[in-house]
Amino acid sequence: MLRYRMLMFKLNRLVGKNRLTGAEEISLAGQFAEMITSQEEVDRIIADLVDHENPQVRRIGLAAIRRSHRFGGQTLMQALLRRLADVEGWLRHDAVWIAQEGQLDGAELRAALRRVAGNVRLPQDAVRARDNPADGLLHAAVRARHVLDALIKKSAAAHNAALAAGGALAGANDGKPYAQGSIGQIHSAHRQLQRKMAARKLRSSTKLKFRKVEPRYAENDNRRFLL
Repeated sequence: MLRYRMLMFKLNRLVGKNRLTGAEEISLAGQFAEMITSQEEVDRIIADLVDHENPQVRRIGLAAIRRSHRFGGQTLMQALLRRLADVEGWLRHDAVWIAQEGQLDGAELRAALRRVAGNVRLPQDAVRARDNPADGLLHAAVRARHVLDALIKKSAAAHNAALAAGGALAGANDGKPYAQGSIGQIHSAHRQLQRKMAARKLRSSTKLKFRKVEPRYAENDNRRFLL
């Protein structure tokens, strides 16, 4: 606790004198990360650093949590959602980075990632981000797009695995992949009906028959060469 207070005193002094450099940000983040051994300490970092009014201090807090590899607790998720809406691009980027390394997921997180990603396109914007290393908002959008795509791919794989295992998903009835009366079940029934109608039309459609065209002239008749 004494070491933590000393670090906070040093940090506040540097912030007050406006002398907090990038190198000191990295150093302080590492020192705070070494002291994080429980979820309670993560909560303290969130309260003291991640929600600080100074953006450099907020980034130190995010970096410390990421380097500590402690990604549990509802407090962290709510803090990440706040930082994903931060005006500073690099703070958004670091929040996405934590979600990526912690393999975090959830409806609110995905919605926030979509807002951060915006209309970014891969791989074009990834190349543009590499050519613009100082554009924090662009880097945040590109990383958010990567993370969101990975989460969607993971959900699709789980969905397909459940279908392959017998078609039973959470909330399903009668062993069907969708709950009875749900939008998914209605659309599934509509697709099955369309397939049946298409198959019926194919079976009843007119089948073309071709007959062999007999030559008009005998083989020794030179008129067969005339047009």
